[in-house]
Amino acid sequence: MRKEFRYLILTALLAACAQQPTTSTNPAPVASAPSGPIGRSGALQYVSNEIVVGYTDEASLKAAAAAVNGTVVATIPEIRAALVRTQGDAIKVAPVAASVEGVAYATPHSVVSGPEVPQLSQTKLGSLSNAADQYFDELPQYALDPRHLNAKAAWDAGMTGKGVIVAVLDDPGDITHPDIAPNWGGKAYNPFLDKVYTNGADWKAASQSNFASHGTFVGSTIVAARDGKGIVGLAPDSKLIPVVINPAKTQTNEFYGSFYIARGAVWAVNNGARVLNNSWGGGLSFGAVKAAFDYAMANGAVVVASMGNSYKDEVQYPGALPGIVASGALDASNRKVTFSTSGRHISSSAPGQDVILANPTWLGGGHQLISGTSFSSPYTAAAAALVIGKCPNATPYQVRRLLEETANGAVGTNPNGFDRETGWGALDLGKAAARLKDCANLPAKGANVAVSVSYVDGTGTHPGALADVILRGKGLRPGASDDSTPLYLSTSDETGEVVFSEIAPGDYDIYVAGADLDVTGGLPEERGTFVGTLTATSGSTFEYPVRKTVKLVAQSPDFNPADPYEPNDTPAEAKTIAYGQTTSTAYIFGQPRDVDVFKFTAQAGDKILAEVLAQGQLGGSLDSYLYLVGPDGTTVLKENDDRGTPRVDSDSEIAFDIPTAGTYYLKVTSCEIAPGCAAPGGVDDNSPFNKYQLSLKKTN
Repeated sequence: MRKEFRYLILTALLAACAQQPTTSTNPAPVASAPSGPIGRSGALQYVSNEIVVGYTDEASLKAAAAAVNGTVVATIPEIRAALVRTQGDAIKVAPVAASVEGVAYATPHSVVSGPEVPQLSQTKLGSLSNAADQYFDELPQYALDPRHLNAKAAWDAGMTGKGVIVAVLDDPGDITHPDIAPNWGGKAYNPFLDKVYTNGADWKAASQSNFASHGTFVGSTIVAARDGKGIVGLAPDSKLIPVVINPAKTQTNEFYGSFYIARGAVWAVNNGARVLNNSWGGGLSFGAVKAAFDYAMANGAVVVASMGNSYKDEVQYPGALPGIVASGALDASNRKVTFSTSGRHISSSAPGQDVILANPTWLGGGHQLISGTSFSSPYTAAAAALVIGKCPNATPYQVRRLLEETANGAVGTNPNGFDRETGWGALDLGKAAARLKDCANLPAKGANVAVSVSYVDGTGTHPGALADVILRGKGLRPGASDDSTPLYLSTSDETGEVVFSEIAPGDYDIYVAGADLDVTGGLPEERGTFVGTLTATSGSTFEYPVRKTVKLVAQSPDFNPADPYEPNDTPAEAKTIAYGQTTSTAYIFGQPRDVDVFKFTAQAGDKILAEVLAQGQLGGSLDSYLYLVGPDGTTVLKENDDRGTPRVDSDSEIAFDIPTAGTYYLKVTSCEIAPGCAAPGGVDDNSPFNKYQLSLKKTN
């Protein structure tokens, strides 16, 4: 059975390089492809010849690059992240680089997912019948009326986003569109080329595409000018700087390389952005993108992300990262839209169905009705810009909490406040403006917490790599959909460090567990756990956080294991296994599409049982696939994906009656690779946690 590739847990959103680029005066093509082919390993997509390295100093970076015969392509000094181009496959060489002293992480340069393709309404915009209080410019906008975002009440109170720069990380936004041009911030950035554009015509010439529209929709939600024409953005005096993380040159969702996401985020902060909008999804809870967002929050920027369009209650990143403001989508009746992802990490909700937004001029201009949490997110980003424009010294947590405390809590399944579907309710900027007649009315500042984990075993003390760390607020009611008690989780890097930025202050239980055995494999006693408490102090900062040190009696994960049977990739190299024997632990690892071959001698009439002990029985990430091959070394006599009838688990077994005496072969591989199991064409499955043991018995 095909599995969701669990090595993804180990692959953070990664990125690098924020050196100040030079200004462009001539149009240049937007890079639309990675430097090497895209590798696939289960759900993980990555640039096959690139890794991202987090380093503590220049010496550790050089040593990591040398260890994999790689070249440092670019760095982000602010977050000490680097892009390294390698000779070997990224999954194989990343653990080698990670083992270098002073390296915080080294992972394949992962590729994350873009938003779903927007569904455009065919309604003729000019024929809509709308209430008079929904007209702010030329076209009606229900999202801004008093029953929804209540925008005019905020504008009348002087909250228009004036002086606030908002960065949109997306496909290329059309800064020449009549609604957006008046509020373009004068810069647009292409992190693929490390290039800044200061001329709108140049940016348009380099960016326009039949597939690039999303960034224009998103940008207009925030900054469309209030000039009596077209539409108006929620923060009509704020300024937009677009950052292209998806070139969208040849297809709608083209290439969201995590390197470039982080590079763009750091550049935006360095160029004055106080709000970062992220209408995209993918990645996990540690690595360079998290570091870039932590850097943004440490510099006073609010990071907003869409909850996602999965229809499910689940954790999605970047929305679930600590400190991120995650936005859900509502329809015109202030009900949760069915597609909007739910979860405890949701902050609030905003209109996200059939909202009128600007269509790029290279696709005909004008406006479209469009839906998705991609558009509730920029409404939330614009709301943050209104708060910051009014109270420039507000911290990211204060902005988030102010919007939550003034939201319409009657919206959603809990009419008295928080629920997992809509968060604290529908944003209400009129209430926010009334609260902020005096900035002294801002909520208390948030907290920043740093946890340092180490493993202690028979060989000494080691960095607590890949530990799961949970901060759970006191009084949490597990499973309660209306429980707003804060809960944050993150994974430690290779040095054992975890940072929780801009979280709710207060008392927490802290739960720490060693590397996840479902991923790495091993015995429960090898993982180790810790339970304790800490107080997250209001006003603690990224630079001076609340610190907690945790030591676990636990086994350190092995990122570069040695397979004792390699080479055994062909029948000619097959290693011998006998009846009654179970092999030592071996690995489907070390090369793309690895297959391990064992041989045994059998007599006619032998009844055999061959069994692979893998993910189901040992833990780890291998969903095994087993072949029995005849004496010619090529004829498959029997094969199996999952053992048992009915199915027991993802481990494989074969029972067979031997017809003639001879030498037979057992081939072990991954379901992700096996033609009889994998998706058409198969994918590479090359994880250091693809561990297994092979057992062979004669049953008669």
